Amino acid sequence: MKYVLLFLFSGIFNLQAQNYLDYYFKSNNIDGAIVIYNQNKDEWLFNTEVEPFSNTPVAAHFQLWQALVGLEEKVFKTDVNEKKLWDGVKRSFFEERKPEWNRDTNLIDAIKNKTDWYFDLLQNNLPEKSYLQNIKNPPLLKEIKNNESLYFWNYAGLTNPNTMILFLKDLYETKLPFNKKYQQFVINQLFIHDNLAIHTAETSYLGKKIDWTIGIYLKQDKPVYFSLRTYRSLETEKLEDYEKRKNLIISQIFDVLNF
Repeated sequence: MKYVLLFLFSGIFNLQAQNYLDYYFKSNNIDGAIVIYNQNKDEWLFNTEVEPFSNTPVAAHFQLWQALVGLEEKVFKTDVNEKKLWDGVKRSFFEERKPEWNRDTNLIDAIKNKTDWYFDLLQNNLPEKSYLQNIKNPPLLKEIKNNESLYFWNYAGLTNPNTMILFLKDLYETKLPFNKKYQQFVINQLFIHDNLAIHTAETSYLGKKIDWTIGIYLKQDKPVYFSLRTYRSLETEKLEDYEKRKNLIISQIFDVLNF
């Protein structure tokens, strides 16, 4: 299994820094950045030039890749009744309790709840070569600071919006090096409406809490792929209506761009 993500959009696609999009972040009191690939125009849009290739932990987005690897290697199954047994250990995520992890779990719920222990089962169930190539050193990660620690993808396996958008595009088009039916299964888990697929991930990195949303919008003839990352200090409380504001930013930006 080999998958290589090498991509520079200079000279290949149109790219434009739309600094005015900053307004929608500032007006909602959120520090963040967006990257968009509009396949209808072969056009990349972003509000800051550093955002497309700025690496941060891939966090729960890595579980989409892990799901594909696990399905291909017959470790996971798509059957809702096929559950992995919880070991009884109550776990937390950056000191946040995760009661939804404390139960036997199938792949659908593991993707939904971003259940780290479920995907870590690959460590003891994949052939050594496959685990080394596909989990510890996968093409999805652009920088690996430490792949020996538990759940390293949450803080030591880094990637960027450009890479994640291309991954999402290949997944949607079933062009990844996995069985097409498995790719279709995974992408189906992300759709919250007929025309909108969303996947979110959270992490803490370099003194900041990072919330990272990737998605696909299907209102036009061809998909619009996007990545939105927001940042706040570890000492700053999360806004009570954060999710509403974040969704409003996406909606406002898509409206002004006539998507």
